[in-house]
Amino acid sequence: MTSKMYMRLIVLMALGGLVSAQATGAQSAATAICTILANIAWLLTVIAAAVGIVVIVLQGIKWTGSAEDPGARKQAKQGIIHAVIGLVIVLIAVWVVVLVFGSNKCPGWF
Repeated sequence: MTSKMYMRLIVLMALGGLVSAQATGAQSAATAICTILANIAWLLTVIAAAVGIVVIVLQGIKWTGSAEDPGARKQAKQGIIHAVIGLVIVLIAVWVVVLVFGSNKCPGWF
């Protein structure tokens, strides 16, 4: 299998979990929508965290590989700082979403 096929398989498995809720009636429909939105928010959070960790690791490798080049070392350090700031922003955004759509209003959120 090629990498494109693996990516398609991962996306299909993720989408299968997102639309697994079934609804009967208005209350159940609202619960199903909340469940789907919670799953999408969780998936986006995981993707953002994974990208942030990959960036930190790659910039760390770049930093260790730039022993004599201060410009590359500074660039790698800035990349790590920006990735950490991005992760903090993602965590704050998740926290705000949980406050707004907490378990009282929409069950299924984190």
